[in-house]
Amino acid sequence: MMQSFPYTLQNGYPVIQVGEYQMLLNTGSAESMGRMAQFTLDKRTHPIKPSTLRLTVESLSSWLSTPVDGMLGADILTQYDFKLLPERMQIVFTTGEFRPYGYANHFELYMGVPITPVSIFNQDMRLFFVTAARRSYLNADLLRGQIAHGTTTEYYPGIGVFTTSLYRIAIWVAGYDVELEVGEVPAPLASMLSAMDSRGVLGIDVLRGFEVCLAPRRREVFWWRLGFGSESPEGQRRDPNDVPGYYY
Repeated sequence: MMQSFPYTLQNGYPVIQVGEYQMLLNTGSAESMGRMAQFTLDKRTHPIKPSTLRLTVESLSSWLSTPVDGMLGADILTQYDFKLLPERMQIVFTTGEFRPYGYANHFELYMGVPITPVSIFNQDMRLFFVTAARRSYLNADLLRGQIAHGTTTEYYPGIGVFTTSLYRIAIWVAGYDVELEVGEVPAPLASMLSAMDSRGVLGIDVLRGFEVCLAPRRREVFWWRLGFGSESPEGQRRDPNDVPGYYY
C-alpha cells in the first residue's frame, strides 16, 4: 500500500501535514515525538512519545522558528520505503518496495540515520543525510582555504542553535556536481561524525536538484535528477564511476 502526504518548507525545514498535525520530517533523529499519539499506515500503528529526553514540542518549535506539532524520526521512517518529491511537495510511503529508475547506492544506518557516499573535491566520502538540516554542513578541514560568503544562525537537531560561515561548494551526488551553500559542522557534532568516518551532513537543500527515494530496510537510496532530459540541466555531469553506485 502507498500513502502520500503533502509537505511544505517552513523556514527551510520540511514539515509534513499528517491529518491535523504538522510534523517535522527528521531522518536525523532516532525517535519520533509530538502531540500526535500515533502514526498509522495500512493498519500498522506506531506510537509516538509526547517528548524526548532533550526535546519538547515547544522547544522544537522555538528552535525552528516555526510552529510544529512534533517530528517523525528514524523509529518510524526506517520501517518503510519513502520518496521525497520536491516538485510535487509530497512524501510517499509504501509498505512494499519502491524500485525506481535512477542512480542508486547503498548506505549505512547509524542509530537509524542514513550515511550516504558522495564526492567533494574529487574525494570520496560519507555524509549523514539529515532531512531536518535545512542546509548541508562539512567538516572544517574540508573548508580550509575556501572563501566564506557571509554567516548565518542555524539550528541542528540534538545540537541546538549555532552560528556558521557559509561557503559555496560543489557536492557530487548521483552523477552530477551540485553547488550548495554549506556551513561548517558545529563542534559538538564533529566528534560523533568522526567516530562514524563521516565528513559532514547532507541536508534537505540537496532536494533543490534531486528527488530521492530511501529504502532503509535494504539500505538503498535512489536519486533522480529534477528536469532530467532538459537541454541545460543544472550541475555538471561526471563519470558515474567516480564514486560507488549503480544505475537502475
